[in-house]
Amino acid sequence: MLTRVSATAACVAVTVSTLLLTGCGGSAKNSSGKVAADCKPAHTFGTVKPKTLTVGVISSLPYSSVNPVSGKWEGIDAEFGAAIAAKECLTVTTVAVSGADAIQSLDSGKVDLLSAGAYITPERGRVVGQTKPLYYQYTVVVSRNSLGTVDQLRGHQIGALSGSAYVQPLRTWLGSSKVHEYPSTADLLADVQNKRLDVAVTASGEAKYQLAKAEYTGLRATRLAPSSATKNLQPIYGVNMPYKKSNTALGSALNADIAALRAGGTTKKILTKWKQNDHLTLNGK
Repeated sequence: MLTRVSATAACVAVTVSTLLLTGCGGSAKNSSGKVAADCKPAHTFGTVKPKTLTVGVISSLPYSSVNPVSGKWEGIDAEFGAAIAAKECLTVTTVAVSGADAIQSLDSGKVDLLSAGAYITPERGRVVGQTKPLYYQYTVVVSRNSLGTVDQLRGHQIGALSGSAYVQPLRTWLGSSKVHEYPSTADLLADVQNKRLDVAVTASGEAKYQLAKAEYTGLRATRLAPSSATKNLQPIYGVNMPYKKSNTALGSALNADIAALRAGGTTKKILTKWKQNDHLTLNGK
């Protein structure tokens, strides 16, 4: 769940996939959920399709994915999306989008939201609307040892997700030849497991989700300590669902719903279900 920081719309479009993980192309649509006839929405705002919340999904578990068999929207963000849709009396329709066309899908009115564990950044905020954080992600180091500082990474072969927020700061500090880019977190961790890499630098949610699988043995995730030497390598990112910047009414409603879900305990329940319920992921501090 990573993020490429760029001031241009094109780069930010790519970011939405890499920031989250991997992009997957396509335009298949799936709908789910029935709304009671007497349901009263919590807020009033416009959507692409009446009484429907259309979500552009970039597949990247544990954050968001559309099950290829059932067509069901799954993941942490999917749980939040379903809860918000219920508050607003909306049916959810998902549309598979790639990183390259994600922002265009918002701007052209094809989708209301983007879902893939998107990080909140100032650069992205100039192009899309950003909600308050649903939850938070922090930077971790996955290795066979408890490496937790940038200095401890010196001399090691390091991998990070291609286009992620981690690549350039690490290359600047440790040298370009030491930092290798990977297309997916699964590929990245597989090379650490097989000792083709010493270290993987990735997001906490991805690391927890992948390391819970049986094929990874002897690997551990350690939070990367903040360092003044690598100021561009943020220790913690808020995660949100980007929306069309001009739809301010939708943004206000989303923020109110997100606050209500947090206050009512739903946020903690969702994170617990996906085994992401540590204090830092919940509160960002």
